[in-house]
Amino acid sequence: MTYVNDYMTSPFKNLWRDISANPLSYVIALFVAIFLIAQPIKKSVATDVSIVLWILGLIVLISGKVKIRTLAPYRKTILAGFAFFFVALMSLLLSDYPAGLQTLEPEFRLLLLPLIIAGIYFSGFRTQQLVFSLLLGSISYAWITCEQSGGLQLFQRAFGNENSVGFGNGAFLLAATSAYFLLSCWKSSKFFAITAAIAAILYLYSAIASGTRGSFLAIPLIFTFFIFHFRNLKVTLVSLAIFTLLSTAVYYSPLQSGIDRAVKNVTSYVKGESNNQNSTGARLVLWETAICMAKEKPVFGIGTHQFRPASQDQSLGCDYDTGGGRYFVQAHSLYFNTLATMGLTGLTCLMLFGFFLCRESLNVRPDYPHKYAVVIITLTIAGYSLTVDGFFIRFIAEKHLTLLGVMLGIMLHGQQKAALQR
Repeated sequence: MTYVNDYMTSPFKNLWRDISANPLSYVIALFVAIFLIAQPIKKSVATDVSIVLWILGLIVLISGKVKIRTLAPYRKTILAGFAFFFVALMSLLLSDYPAGLQTLEPEFRLLLLPLIIAGIYFSGFRTQQLVFSLLLGSISYAWITCEQSGGLQLFQRAFGNENSVGFGNGAFLLAATSAYFLLSCWKSSKFFAITAAIAAILYLYSAIASGTRGSFLAIPLIFTFFIFHFRNLKVTLVSLAIFTLLSTAVYYSPLQSGIDRAVKNVTSYVKGESNNQNSTGARLVLWETAICMAKEKPVFGIGTHQFRPASQDQSLGCDYDTGGGRYFVQAHSLYFNTLATMGLTGLTCLMLFGFFLCRESLNVRPDYPHKYAVVIITLTIAGYSLTVDGFFIRFIAEKHLTLLGVMLGIMLHGQQKAALQR
């Protein structure tokens, strides 16, 4: 009996010792968990958590507890982010459509990204703690979905505290992240793998219930990366098998009618038969309009976040018509919207930011068992960004950059710890 009691209390003793040795990491784990839990419930709380992480990073950098040179492994990523913000500022100042500097709030978070990395790095926040935070966040997403869909029904759209597209994209991003941790933790820890699996299932349930189809555009992008990155027959066959299974499951989910409708709408648009009243037809017209704007202002675009006034400007020569007299504030694509509003310069900086995110994260810790996490997150965002401009919606941009900053901080801390052990 004494043995059983000792066996049962041992994990709690070990946990308490770990908390005593690394109290700040558990404090940050609590904040990250609150951040993920609050995403579908109250966005202002999630923003407040990001502010806490920014303040922590600022304090440790100013105090010298973390040196600027510590962030050197991510210098190209940070510089590309700064360059993107600078181009956004230049584009706004040169625009024919005046707007206040507060318009640049989404892009300003790129300047704050190093603060999140520094704060997470200093705290010692770890992958295992992130997995538990993801689980708590998935419960929140699933609960909101269940509440809004009238029980475990997938035919009524769920949208959390934002529109269904933002809710669905966020749920899918966290589902892909959790699924990756499931695979990467399987050999080292079945417990964490199962925890990640539960989180992935709950997030995927929420993503499907949102009715958002664009989220799943990331699936072929992710599997294509693994096939070309490894160039291994076994990896290729496994990737193709999983991709086929997932594609079949998604197609025969409640999203089937929406997918069929989207394919039909694209075909009608190509044939010139569409009235562009549907979401797919409207997006294609918006992309066409964005290309027209980019031709008129190829270097810095028509002005950051100025798509709507530009689309209403008859003198610009870019006729915009979806057939319903509606004017949108974005081109419903991160790439086309950036091309139109910030020109080729802005689009180039954006692509470099994503490229360096992936490349530098892989180079920081080649031995890290979860080293492809940042790549998966980046590719997932890149996939569904074809149909939505995340930077235009403040909360979506904040969610993405915060998650990326947390992962970069975890990897940087692990690199330092490994170096000290050597």
